[in-house]
Amino acid sequence: MTFKKSAIGIALGATLLGAGFTSAIAAEPTIRELAKERGRFIGTILNSEWFNDDIEPEFEEIHKTQFNVVVAENEMKFDATEPAENEFNFTKGDKMVEYAKANKIRVRGHALAWHSQVAAWVSSNYAGQKEKLLAVLKNHIEKVVGHYKGQVAEWDVVNEAINDEYNADWRSSGSVWYEGIGAEFLDSAFVWAHKADPNAELCYNDYSLEWGLREGSKASFVVEQVKRWKKNGIPITCVGTQTHIEIAHETTPQNVRALAKAFAELGVTLNITELDIGFPKGESGKLTAADYAKQGHLYRQFMDVFLEEPNMGEFVIWGLTDAHSWLDEQQGKTEGLLYDKQYKPKPAYDSIMVSLKEHPAANVVSPYSDIEIVDPIDTTGTDSTDVGDSTIAVRTVAGLAGSLSMHVSGHTLFIAGAKAAKVDVFDMQGRSVFSGKCEKGFVELNGIPEGLYVARVRSGSASLAKRIAIK
Repeated sequence: MTFKKSAIGIALGATLLGAGFTSAIAAEPTIRELAKERGRFIGTILNSEWFNDDIEPEFEEIHKTQFNVVVAENEMKFDATEPAENEFNFTKGDKMVEYAKANKIRVRGHALAWHSQVAAWVSSNYAGQKEKLLAVLKNHIEKVVGHYKGQVAEWDVVNEAINDEYNADWRSSGSVWYEGIGAEFLDSAFVWAHKADPNAELCYNDYSLEWGLREGSKASFVVEQVKRWKKNGIPITCVGTQTHIEIAHETTPQNVRALAKAFAELGVTLNITELDIGFPKGESGKLTAADYAKQGHLYRQFMDVFLEEPNMGEFVIWGLTDAHSWLDEQQGKTEGLLYDKQYKPKPAYDSIMVSLKEHPAANVVSPYSDIEIVDPIDTTGTDSTDVGDSTIAVRTVAGLAGSLSMHVSGHTLFIAGAKAAKVDVFDMQGRSVFSGKCEKGFVELNGIPEGLYVARVRSGSASLAKRIAIK
């Protein structure tokens, strides 16, 4: 069944302005516009109903107007993309990618290696057969990532591989991959995904990471594993914290902040990938304005953390409207999203807008600071070493570059076209590693380790940002 335009659509214009912002004189900016100005991505899923053309037209209109990153609810998981051995179905995934291209929306891929929603033929044919399972997983990752090479910016390479016990360790039961292969499958999955698309961001994604970094927690376990992966050259670039919580979980935003800081030390991005903040299902129909305000306050705290931590790049909510949400059917929770069942924005929407406005673009440093996601960077004339973990290219910011130019030799940055200039250097997570003035035509970047950085030079109204390699 396809829904026809309903009376809900009459209020759509006001909906897009946000609750309390219904001025007919000038429309408020959208979440999408404010996110872009701050170098961030804020988005939500496309529900399965959208893929089946079984959703109200209001859904897509709000989705493409308000958000700039998208992920499929189910349509890019293993059972959807490879329902029979080596027989791939990309129809629905392609539909989302085309929608994203048409509306200039970033795409997340979810998920390549997961213990759940694996096609039945994998276990029935190959359970316990290590070499066969490795070949199956390798083929799946190569074919899926290869099909979407250059179109999917970021993949959840491994999803929910940690158990739920207090002393966290890898999920040893209920996973055809771990039971048949062991922990080796995780490392291999990242290597295969990177080979299939060297420019894609590669994430480990899990739930309950928001409970803090105490000993034995999932969060602390992931931090230790990321340390091992980085030490061993495994190409992981990001971690996703799903963060499915209830309204009572008031300490979780600061736990996410602490987690972001821990990963910043490792040069890894932390993304919020599946956020929803629900009420207990039994409270449906009994909720008050104060309850919705409390929900909005919690959303606001997450957005504050997201905008204030420089190694956080994506903020994805697991649903757009309470009319289409997994919470009621699968989680025993309800009304956890930004829009109610009539597509009216809730206080949670307003709270996110306020947080964005109160964090001016000039004050937000992100993993995409001074760069924008376009085609892979041209490394001609720089270090030809394969860096392969980015889809970023440097652009001029804050005015025309004019005659400004720069190049680096060793640890010396040479600047031409300005008698005096302000120089800032950021690592690839957007963190400042140097700030100073150039009055002699060059600055020494002593003390900065070898590697790739973004240098920004400003002189008057001219500004130039460029990726540099310190050797």
